[in-house]
Amino acid sequence: MNYYLGIDGGGTKTKVAVIDEDKNLIYMGTSGPSSIDTVDQVTTLKHIKEALSGFTNAHQDITFSSVFCGLGGIISEDDIKLVKSLIKKIPGIDDHTFIDASNDVENALYSGRCFFEGIALICGTGSVAYGKDLNGTKARAGGWSFKEGDLGSAYDLGMKAIRHVVKAYDGRLDQDDFSLEIAQSIGLNEAIDIVSILNEKYLERTWIASLAPMVTKHANLKNKYAMTYVDQATDDLKLMVQAVYKKLSLSDKRVVVIGSLGLTPGYFNEQLMNKIKSIDLEVYPIEPIIDPAEAAAHMAWIQIHQD
Repeated sequence: MNYYLGIDGGGTKTKVAVIDEDKNLIYMGTSGPSSIDTVDQVTTLKHIKEALSGFTNAHQDITFSSVFCGLGGIISEDDIKLVKSLIKKIPGIDDHTFIDASNDVENALYSGRCFFEGIALICGTGSVAYGKDLNGTKARAGGWSFKEGDLGSAYDLGMKAIRHVVKAYDGRLDQDDFSLEIAQSIGLNEAIDIVSILNEKYLERTWIASLAPMVTKHANLKNKYAMTYVDQATDDLKLMVQAVYKKLSLSDKRVVVIGSLGLTPGYFNEQLMNKIKSIDLEVYPIEPIIDPAEAAAHMAWIQIHQD
């Protein structure tokens, strides 16, 4: 029996899936973050191994026929080579295993069963839009790391929350339930506290992104500031999808929206879906059909069988 491994790694968690020759899902595991722009190489490999350990410990004699690994932070060919070299260190991989790697937005696209064309929008800890068509054209917008801003992402909303609470506590805005909840969450008692907080936390992308649910919560409660931040974020996400759409010739105009933020029920999701639909009458957003890790495993299967 042949086995196929899919890996989906982002800034918050890593998921792996194993399917058999008949595409039956036989294992799924989860661990910590593995995005290469969030954690170092040692941690990336550690979390992939941890997520897979439940399978490899029980099946030490199995070798994977193919692996498809989608990780956040993969941008260049050098990134792909790096990740492939890490995959070779995973149990169950040998010289005969076919290995491919790409940005985790590929997994997002595949999760809508769009293996050969379509658009995907990841909206979680980070954000990126990506698409490809049947002519072989590929396009992406956004996703240039949190240092650029990851506009529309949970990280972006988290930074907006931090800026908001500072304004409220130094008098530029009135304090309200929204700013009070943020302040309590981050341990801010007065505006000057933000200096020491950010000195400690500024590069902790996941921690900043963890503040996003407070923004979406208060947007659902009709807080005008939270709603404004959601409006800004969803405008940026629409621009990403629109930029990709313009570069492609699509017959299948589905946009797979994936990520903890993009799929959050309420005002954020409503605004995002409506704005994607406004790009073109034939463009329509969908939610994932299968888990991105399982979708990556299906791509691993396709890599062996497509010829």
